Amino acid sequence: AALALWALLSALWSSGAAAPVLEAERGLLYATAAAAALLLVGRGSSVPLLGGLVAGAVVVALYALGTRLFPGHLGGAYDPSSGYQLAEPIGYGNALGLLCALGLLLAGGLAADGTRTATRASAAAALVVLLPTLYFTFSRGALVALAAGALVQLAVAPNRARVLVTALVAGAPAAAAVLYASRFHALTNAGDSLTTAQREGRQVAVAIAVLAVAAAAASVALGLVDRRVAFPPRAGRALVAGLAALAAAGAFGAVVALGGPLDAVDRATASFREPLVAGDGAVQRRLLSVSGNGRADYWRVAWGTARDEPLLGAGAGSFESEWLRERRVAFHARDAHNLYLETLAELGPLGLLLLAGTLALPFLALRGSRRAPLAAAAAGAYAAFLVHAGADWDWELPVVTVPALFCAAALLSAERAEGGRRRLALGLAVPVVAVALVAHVGNRAAAASSAALEAGEPERALAEAERAVTWSPWSADAHVLRAEAELALGRDGRARRSLLQAVELDPASWSAWLALGALGEEGALGRARRLNPLGPEADELQTER
Repeated sequence: AALALWALLSALWSSGAAAPVLEAERGLLYATAAAAALLLVGRGSSVPLLGGLVAGAVVVALYALGTRLFPGHLGGAYDPSSGYQLAEPIGYGNALGLLCALGLLLAGGLAADGTRTATRASAAAALVVLLPTLYFTFSRGALVALAAGALVQLAVAPNRARVLVTALVAGAPAAAAVLYASRFHALTNAGDSLTTAQREGRQVAVAIAVLAVAAAAASVALGLVDRRVAFPPRAGRALVAGLAALAAAGAFGAVVALGGPLDAVDRATASFREPLVAGDGAVQRRLLSVSGNGRADYWRVAWGTARDEPLLGAGAGSFESEWLRERRVAFHARDAHNLYLETLAELGPLGLLLLAGTLALPFLALRGSRRAPLAAAAAGAYAAFLVHAGADWDWELPVVTVPALFCAAALLSAERAEGGRRRLALGLAVPVVAVALVAHVGNRAAAASSAALEAGEPERALAEAERAVTWSPWSADAHVLRAEAELALGRDGRARRSLLQAVELDPASWSAWLALGALGEEGALGRARRLNPLGPEADELQTER
């Protein structure tokens, strides 16, 4: 809540209030989600919450996987030339991959520690759905997050041997599903025909169904063995140590093959700064690439902003404007793809301290909660989110941030006292919900106005834009939407006044200055060009005039 308030206060020194208010609204949403989880989840009752997260991730993954295995029947039109990363229904492949990673870690915990046979079997079957879905996203960041979360889960778990054995036994069918799916060209490469993709998809779907049943059966068998055979603690420690030694040996061999640690670091750094190479359509090749896909440039701009504004930052949501001014490539970006660096650039050291302090709180509860049911799995999933947020824009995606906050709440609920914390959570949630409902009216009106403009309905767009201005009078974007609707209706004079109001509210609104330039406003095109030097629109308008 303090972080959201600090984001709101940044409107005092930001170029405009719209972005800080939007960031504060998002922060209040997350505060409400955390408060709701703390209110509803009592001591020992976090298992249904985390099980529900697994179920939700599986439902999303089933739809996403269905769009790949049944193209032409599920999802939009078959278009393998558009990147071919699995992204729907979220719309962003890395976010879908992260959601699957969170589900995998929680499902692994349920398969290892579930009290009921049916729960363990269902969790094992879920692995066979979630892992192939993650694979088809071709998300390297999600795989790194999954590995980091698994290491945290293993480090925290009091029964490491059981977790490892369950991962090996129940996870084997999921790994087999990925290996089998990777053999089919039309499912992993752009450019094949719809008929070929449908035929191969049916084969993989049957294999996944069979392997899911096999995983469930293996989990049941493992449970029966666990009840009848005592696993010596020394054997468990030996298993963990052996796997750790094997991993260390593999890492050492990779470093030696690359010419030593210094050469390995130099190569990785150089490769990270390079763009993804456009290949022959084999999108799974990106899994072997260490390219940052532009992140080095995003981080350069964010660090430059933090250096230029070392005390307060440039204001919440300001990265987009900074990127337009400082970018070296004509590529649009709204976020720095690093939550922590972006927070430092936008909200200064105090904002970063508030963020880091908030996100660290659940780990402080681990000492008292690590033996609670699924605590290790929740810690692993939460750690996976924190790692992934350091290389992507997860904070702007509630579909992955809210599940991570629920994992954090599960860790806290295992240690907290019931009454006082619940009253505190309820006291926080009620006013925040009221604020969110009021803000939602303006946001929804703006979205409706934009949709009406795209649909060619200027009268409805103007009515919705007027409502957005009424409920969000601080938003330059609402005034720009009203101007666009007025222009579509031939009311140029009114549109000019709306745009002047927009640039008064946000002098860094490049789109408003460009629209004013199109109406012949003196100096507007030059202002737009300075705010977005690589954008061709101002020059094109100048040429036309």
